Amino acid sequence: MEKKALHTVKQTIKKNRKQLLDSWFRATINTYPEKSAMVLGKKSDRFDNPVGAVTRESLEDVLNLITENFSREGLEKALDPVIRVRAVQAFDPANAVSFVFELKEIGESVIEQPDIIKFYRLVDEIALAAFNRYMKCREDIFLLKATESKRRIHRAFERAGLVAELSEDDLLGSKKS
Repeated sequence: MEKKALHTVKQTIKKNRKQLLDSWFRATINTYPEKSAMVLGKKSDRFDNPVGAVTRESLEDVLNLITENFSREGLEKALDPVIRVRAVQAFDPANAVSFVFELKEIGESVIEQPDIIKFYRLVDEIALAAFNRYMKCREDIFLLKATESKRRIHRAFERAGLVAELSEDDLLGSKKS
C-alpha cells in the first residue's frame, strides 16, 4: 500500500508540475524583500534576471527529480544553484531553506488527503537536502574567507620582511583542519 501511495503522489506531481512550479517559484521569490521579489518574479531570462532564472530552473529540476527514483545527493545537486545564491545572501540557515516548506501548503491543493503524509515526507527529504547543501556552501565561503585572510596577513608580513614565501599548500592547509 505504501509504494502505491508514493507512486500516486509522484503521478499527481507530474500531472500538476506546472501549477506546482509556478506557485513554488512565486512563494520562493516572496522570501526576498518586496523590491527584490518584484524584480526576481518578472522574467526568468538568464541574462536579464540570473537569480530568478536559476531559482526557477532549480525548483523545476527538484520537481522532476522527486517524480523518479532519487537520492539525497541528487536532490542536493538539483538544489545547489538556488541554495548557493541564498548562502551568499543575507539569509540565516532557517530562512535560506524555508522556501522548501512552502511546497507543503502548495501541494495540499493537488494532493489527495490520504496521500498527503507521503507528500510531506517528500518535502521533508527536499528540506534535508537543502540544509545539507546550504551548510556545505557556508563552509566553502568560510574557507575562502579564511584563506584570503591568511594570504593578506602573509603578504603584510612578507613586505615587512618577517616571513619567507609561503606555498599554496601552506595557505590552504586550513582545509585539512
